[in-house]
Amino acid sequence: MDTHTKETDRLIIRPFEEGDVEDYLEYALDPEVMKYIRPVGDPKVAREMFLSHAGDWTGEEGRWMGAAVVLKDNNKMVGDVGFRYKSKQHQQIEIGYKFNRHYQGHGYGSEALQALLKLIVRDWPFHKLVAYCEPRNIASWKLMEKIGMQREGYFRENFYFDGRWQNEVAYGVLKRNLKL
Repeated sequence: MDTHTKETDRLIIRPFEEGDVEDYLEYALDPEVMKYIRPVGDPKVAREMFLSHAGDWTGEEGRWMGAAVVLKDNNKMVGDVGFRYKSKQHQQIEIGYKFNRHYQGHGYGSEALQALLKLIVRDWPFHKLVAYCEPRNIASWKLMEKIGMQREGYFRENFYFDGRWQNEVAYGVLKRNLKL
C-alpha cells in the first residue's frame, strides 16, 4: 500500500490515478455539486484540473494534492479530498473536498476527511489548518466544524461567481485542537 493511502471501514483514500478521471468528471461537471465551488466548464478544462491535482504529492506551496475517495465494495470514486500548503512560512495547510451528489449524506465526507487529516498530521508539518466556503454551503462548513474548525472570518462579496458577488467564510483550527 502506498504511504499516502489510507483505508477506513468503507473507503480507500489515495492519490488520484489517471483511471479516476471519468468518475471525477461525473461530479466535477455537475452544476449541483459545483454550485458553491466554481463554474462548470468545458470537460477538457475539468480534465486538465484533475490532472493538475494528480501525481506525486510534492508539498509544493500552492499546489493542490488531490486524493480520490473510493468505495471499497465497488471501487467507485465518489468524491475527492485534497490539501495544499497555503503558506509554508506560516505553516498553514488548506483543505478542500467535493462529492458526487449521488453519494452525499452517507458520512463519506467525514470519514474521508478524517482519514486525510491523519495522513496530513503524520507526513506534513503544519501549525494551522484552514478552509473556505460559501456560507450557503451548510454541509461544507458543518463538516469543518465536525473536525474542530471554528469560523474565523466572514468576507462579504469576496469573489465573483455565477454572475454575482459571493460571500465567503473562513475556518481554521490549530493542529493541537484537531478532532481526530
